[in-house]
Amino acid sequence: MTHRPTLLAVTSELPWPLASGGHLRTYHLLASLARRFDVRLVVPSSADEAGGRAALARAGIFVRAVPIGSRHALGEGWRIAEAAVRRDPYVLYGRHRRRAVRRALRDEATAAPPDVLYLDHLDSYLYAGIAPGAPVVIDMHNVYSTLAARAGCEAAGAARRWYLRAEAALLQRKETAAARSAHTVFSCSDEEAGYFRARGAARVAVVPNGVDTQAHQWPPSRMTATPTVLFLGTLDWTPNVSAARFLAEQVMPAVRARVPGATLAIVGRRPTAEVLALADPGRVEIAADVPDVRPYWQRASLLAVPLEAGGGTRIKIVEAFAAGVPVVSSPIGCEGIDGRDGEHLLIAPRDAFADAVTAVLTDPGAAAARAGAARQLAERHYDWWAIGARAAEHALAAASDRRMRGVPAAARIQAEVTAR
Repeated sequence: MTHRPTLLAVTSELPWPLASGGHLRTYHLLASLARRFDVRLVVPSSADEAGGRAALARAGIFVRAVPIGSRHALGEGWRIAEAAVRRDPYVLYGRHRRRAVRRALRDEATAAPPDVLYLDHLDSYLYAGIAPGAPVVIDMHNVYSTLAARAGCEAAGAARRWYLRAEAALLQRKETAAARSAHTVFSCSDEEAGYFRARGAARVAVVPNGVDTQAHQWPPSRMTATPTVLFLGTLDWTPNVSAARFLAEQVMPAVRARVPGATLAIVGRRPTAEVLALADPGRVEIAADVPDVRPYWQRASLLAVPLEAGGGTRIKIVEAFAAGVPVVSSPIGCEGIDGRDGEHLLIAPRDAFADAVTAVLTDPGAAAARAGAARQLAERHYDWWAIGARAAEHALAAASDRRMRGVPAAARIQAEVTAR
């Protein structure tokens, strides 16, 4: 029997349900890796996630769930102080430090030393030294330093802007350390691959965000004739909150002046009070923590992505391509996507966003043509099956390259993360 290599993975939360871009990417890449590796995933978890753990098990992923308590002010204050002492970022990094997760990883690595240590997101670099001798593959979903810097530019209040810019500098230090010590870095786009190479990464593999094209009916069917603008995202993330407010308060009134009856559906996890306050019966719907977003794709006349901050590649855009839903995006919103303005989607800055949304709603023939071209693009370049297979090949190369040429020795990685 052919020996199957082993892969020990860690991420900050269970990648289920598949209702956010991060969960989709983590789940599909781990499921693809499980076709070539014996995959063990260590993840902080809560008691109500049995269904998610079962779903991952069906994909061939063994989950070691580490029970954790709820966040509270005293615990977060300790993490903030600890990050400050270490000169580590807290945002997107130190807040995910879990000693119970470290102990579980150490137990797993000791009981069965892995052929690859797989770190999902930059914050998992907290545990990079847990399996000495195993090559590290780290999946960088975003360039977090860019995300924090852009959020700092958009934040209200001088103190918050200063804090986020300081965090951005600390995050860049961690990105540099991770890039230099990992065997292989996964990035979402060519642009981000260039960033990690500039940080000193020896090997960077472009692993774009993808979509399960077969999960979406083609040609698409629409459940309603009501003109419906869809906004999709995690609704406690500041750039998404800003984008949702922009759509509800500025874009939709202008659109409804030309397309009477047009509605906005804001769909996502953990909506803040600020987002919930946007609800307006017959005009703005807030759909929180829905178990399945496919019905909203079927209702949507278009997907709106008016983001002014963030990083990475928006899975929601690729998902819209697969679902046959026309897309209107800001330039930042569609960074890393190969789609071309006017051919696969419409790209508009915020001051022209309402006009672009109106153009889609008033010219459905042109919008359908763009959506058809976008579906073909999704099938050719963004299907998870092909993307995952390429990612698995890179991980297999790391497993077989025990010499770790051009990468610091495990002892140096261990020294970098001592006491983390």
